[in-house]
Amino acid sequence: MPERLHKLLAQHGLGSRREIEKWMLAGRVLLNGKPAQPGDRYSEGDRVVVDGQEVTARLRISSAAKVIAYHKPQGQPVESRAADSEAAQLSDGSVMERLPAVRGSRWLVINTMQAGDSGLLLLTTDGRLANALRRHSESIPSAYVARVLVPHPEFDIESIPRVVQYDDATVEFESIVPAGGEGTNRWFRVTSPRAHRRTAVRALFESSGLKVSRVIQVQFANIELPRDLPRGKHRELNSSQIQQLYALAEVEQPVVNTPRPPRGLAKARADAAVGRKPRGSNRPSRPEGRRPARESSGSMPRSGKSPVGKGAAGMRSADRKYSRKGAKPAK
Repeated sequence: MPERLHKLLAQHGLGSRREIEKWMLAGRVLLNGKPAQPGDRYSEGDRVVVDGQEVTARLRISSAAKVIAYHKPQGQPVESRAADSEAAQLSDGSVMERLPAVRGSRWLVINTMQAGDSGLLLLTTDGRLANALRRHSESIPSAYVARVLVPHPEFDIESIPRVVQYDDATVEFESIVPAGGEGTNRWFRVTSPRAHRRTAVRALFESSGLKVSRVIQVQFANIELPRDLPRGKHRELNSSQIQQLYALAEVEQPVVNTPRPPRGLAKARADAAVGRKPRGSNRPSRPEGRRPARESSGSMPRSGKSPVGKGAAGMRSADRKYSRKGAKPAK
């Protein structure tokens, strides 16, 4: 079934839909040798070239999507920046520069973060999953922890409102519960029915006259930031967590298509699995480690000795023996 080319390229992680549309307008995408335009459809047998490199084979094979959880430090940019930028100087490279390479695809951000944000950052190789989760961000629960300077250790957490005006909008939070800390430096876990910028969480406490020194995102959807995951490191999600993300995004999980082996090789593997001998072979099997005895063909075994020695030298030795005794050798 024909499918829009820019959508298909985005699904295989070659870029976002908007990026690929711009590439098409710039003539960087060719469909069957001609510049592709936004809205062109791809059919089986078409040839697709992006920036001079053919990518048709990538569109025919569906591979299992990967999703990783990355512990993003504060101040680290997500995309690579210029070496002289302030964000690049304060961090050890960008997030993308710290991630493992993926063959035939690239990492796409699920929950967008700015350089100043920190905590759980999810990335995937499936463009459909990333786009769908970003569209559903209004209904995806999230959680944050904030380090707050309270006026006294017995500060009443119930005095903090659950609603705050931020960026000309009303932002509501579900709960605020203690999350550790001693004295006046306290940690609070804030949950929300949707994802927010860390500045919105900061505004929640500042509306009560409290000073916030740090905000970390610790949960997005059903994924919690592992406590043992160091900053700047990543970890792959298991299949159950990935399935839950696809269900939340209301996107069908891609089926892995593996290339089929040649017909003869497939039959040989099936025969070997059931212990069947290859066709056309009547040779009996022999015990492992034993060599078959060599059949006699009139020649002496290798370990035997000739009665007159070895070769012509042995014959001459026999002649001399009979000559010393005065007897003639038999003819």
